[in-house]
Amino acid sequence: MDGKTLKLAAPERISLSAPVSVEYSDAMFLGEVVACQRGTGGNFELNIKVDQILTGLQSLCLLRSQLLGEGVPVPTRGTVAASGTSGN
Repeated sequence: MDGKTLKLAAPERISLSAPVSVEYSDAMFLGEVVACQRGTGGNFELNIKVDQILTGLQSLCLLRSQLLGEGVPVPTRGTVAASGTSGN
């Protein structure tokens, strides 16, 4: 990333001014394509003007799954999940 420009290689041409999102590590870069030209190896070299950077995606995904009840362990009847003791 150079200043607020992200430089990437893509297997196909992407239209100028197209909105794009790029996920890398624990961040998402939101921006638009400002240049696209044929590069080496058949790829296209993209310059993306970055407008926003969202960080902490892993924490956000965990919170989302907890709020939507996805993958959150549900204790069975008669047990207490926090202590692991049984109670009837």
